[in-house]
Formats: sequence, structure tokens, C-alpha cells
Amino acid sequence: GAWHRRITIPAVTGNGGDRQPLIRFAVVELLIFAATFGIAVGLSRTPPPENVNPADMPATELILGYSLDRAPTFGEIVVGWRFDLLFGTLAIVMAALYLRGVYRLRTRGDAWPVGRTIAWLLGCAAVLFATSSGLGKYAPALFSIHMIAHMMLSMLAPVLLVLGGPVTLALRAIAPAGRSSPPGPREWILSLLHSPFSRFLTHPLVASVLFVGSYYVLYLGGLFDVLTEYHAAHVAMNLHFLLSGYLFYWVVIGIDPAPRRLSPVAKLAMVFGSLPFHAFFGVALMSTDSVIARTYYNSLMLPWNPDLMSDQRLGGGIAWAAGEIPLVLVMLALLVQWSRQDQRQATGFDRREDREGDAQLVSYNAMLAQMAGTSAGPATVTDSAATAAATAPQSPPAATQSETPERR
Repeated sequence: GAWHRRITIPAVTGNGGDRQPLIRFAVVELLIFAATFGIAVGLSRTPPPENVNPADMPATELILGYSLDRAPTFGEIVVGWRFDLLFGTLAIVMAALYLRGVYRLRTRGDAWPVGRTIAWLLGCAAVLFATSSGLGKYAPALFSIHMIAHMMLSMLAPVLLVLGGPVTLALRAIAPAGRSSPPGPREWILSLLHSPFSRFLTHPLVASVLFVGSYYVLYLGGLFDVLTEYHAAHVAMNLHFLLSGYLFYWVVIGIDPAPRRLSPVAKLAMVFGSLPFHAFFGVALMSTDSVIARTYYNSLMLPWNPDLMSDQRLGGGIAWAAGEIPLVLVMLALLVQWSRQDQRQATGFDRREDREGDAQLVSYNAMLAQMAGTSAGPATVTDSAATAAATAPQSPPAATQSETPERR
């Protein structure tokens, strides 16, 4: 409907006395209404499902909506897919929109890094695998499998999605709406980036608390016991894992523009600050004496999962081990970004010195000459000035003409 109106309405308003676009618009709208009413009538006359005796159905099928006849294996996790209509569709749509943006840039003659495209597609694949493969099928029934899917949605997929730089791609691929047009998607993105709400969420403390603190509130605070029996709660938890992870890594290693620009030292502090809390969460799960959501897991009556405590401790070990690897990778990425930033600053300094005729070098040599009590030239340093420079307590300049970025 949106596509039809975007194409037809300009033709109706711009053709003066031509009635063909108006007739075509009215006919198509009537057909859409007729199809909608026909589907509604058909649904209203569809008989309800036949009565099924709950005693004849497995407990997993009554609670989860599908049966789990056997224990999860590696093959079942990889091959036994059950497509998630929400997150599976979301992952496919995100990949398609991203590729469309890249294609629009390429057709316009603009370049886009291949590495960012690969990272985004891998992130979409991680979301799809965590929710629609065997992980998504067994996650509501086993705490350990739930924790694996949780780690993928909150630790792995967000890192890859952030490295894809989707906001930068959108701002470059989407054309501005124009002065006389209403705000479009590009203007909405810019407004959201500069809003007070985004600035509040991207505060390092807020992003860290949402990312790490939600683990403690959900699992150790008793909230998981209340929510786990509702399907909508599982959807909300998956969405929270994905969004909170994306927010944290957007602040830490984000390529996209953000309301707050943090220094590399502040980003490293966020990572180092979250490491012990995440590790302690895994240890706390392994050390607890009570089973989380015991009533719910007992109601599933899975014959191949008799020891709920062992499964929970396995989930705690997974949270402890799997959560540290992405954070270490993030620290390495931050060190690389820090090195590249220093190199860019050094290159910019050298170019500025070339344009200004080594003004800072001349000023520094003059200062050394004055301190040594000699009359050194503006472009050289005498032996006495060099001796004074070696013994003086002042700091050297940021860079000299003879130094190259590689030597620094």
C-alpha cells in the first residue's frame, strides 16, 4: 500500500485533467479493500481447532507448543531448526536492508569496506542461529542451552553488528528529505542520535549497568522464575539481550557516530570494569544451592534432563567462559583503534608542519637557543643547545619534521 501510494499519488496530483491515474488509484485501493474483507470473512467462518485431550499430549507440547522427544546433540543443534518468526525474520530483513544500502553506495560510486559488510552479515547469522536453530528450540527447555543462546545474543552478535557500522551506512545511503519535504528516515536517525534520551543511554555507567546488571536482576534476583513460563517473556528477554549488548558495544567500540565521544582510556575502563562483574555472575550461578525456575523445568517432565542442578551449573560455566572471550577481543580492537588514532594524529601534525614551514620546530629551536644563551639559527640546533636540551627538564615537542609516523 505504501509503495502504491508513493507511486500513484504524485501522478494524480501532477497530471491536471488526466483521470487515468485517479481511476487506477481507486481501482487498486478497492481491490485491496476487497481482499482484506475477503480474508476477514474467511477467517470468521473457519472452524476452531478440535478439542484435544491434554492428557494425550506431552507436557512440552502443552507448554512450549512443540514436542522435544530426545536430548539435544550437536547434530540436533545444527540441523534441527525451528524458524523463529520474529527474530529469524528480523535477521533476514536486517541483512537485506544492509546489502541494499551497500549496493546503493556502489552504484553511486562510493566505496564501503568489505570487512564491515562481512561483520554485519555474520552478526545477522548469529541472531538467526541463536533463535531459529536447535539452540532456539531447546533454549526454553534447558537452562544450559538458554545460556548459550543468551551469550550469542548479548556478547557475540552485538559485537559483529556494531562493527558493521549500520548507522554510518544509513546516513550515507539514505538521501536527505529536502527542505520542502517532511522528515524522512535519515532525519529521524539524526534526531534520535542527538536526542537527550540517546545521550542518557550512552552514558558509560548507564550502558554498563544495563549490560551487566540485568544478569543479576534477571537470574539472581528471582525475576527469571516469574517470567520463564510465558512465551512473550522469552521474546522480551531475547530482545533485551540483543539491545543491551548492542548499546554497550556501540559505546565501547562503535564505528558509528554517537551522542558521546569517549576517549580510548574511558572505553578500556568500561571493558575492564565489566569483566569482574560478568565473571562473578558465572561463578555465582555455579555456586548457588537452589535451582532457578525449578517449578517450570519440572513441569516439562523431560526424561533426559533429570538433574536440574547440574544443568544450571553447566549454564553458569558457559556464562563464565563464553562471556570473557568477546570482552578480550573487544580490548584488542580498542588497542588497534587507539594505535590508528595516534597514527592519524601524527600524520595530521606532519602535514600541518609542512604547510606552516615547521613553525613549531623553529619555535622550539629558538627556545633552546635562548636557554643555552647562544644564537642558534632558526632551523638548526647547536651543540650547546642540544646539551641544554638534554639536561633541561622541559618536555620535547609532540613531533619533529625528521620523525615519521612509523618511528613514533
